[in-house]
Amino acid sequence: MKNFVLILFLLILFSPAGIVIADEHTEGEVPTPAIVVEEPPEQIEDVAWTYRFLIPTTVAIATLVILGNVIQYFRQVTRKRYKVIEK
Repeated sequence: MKNFVLILFLLILFSPAGIVIADEHTEGEVPTPAIVVEEPPEQIEDVAWTYRFLIPTTVAIATLVILGNVIQYFRQVTRKRYKVIEK
């Protein structure tokens, strides 16, 4: 049992050292890859005309509809809230 624990301890202790020793590169040297894969340059896509024109127009129309409904609601509520009493 003692031998097993000793061997396991030495294996754990020296396994990272084996990886460091196996590395052939120095600190300042950058390893070159076996196959150089060049990435194509990014292309800027032209935004579709629907995105440029229809979406802002839809947002503007929706805003006008909401504002119109709010104004109409307050006009109707105010008109019904106060009644003129004739003497």
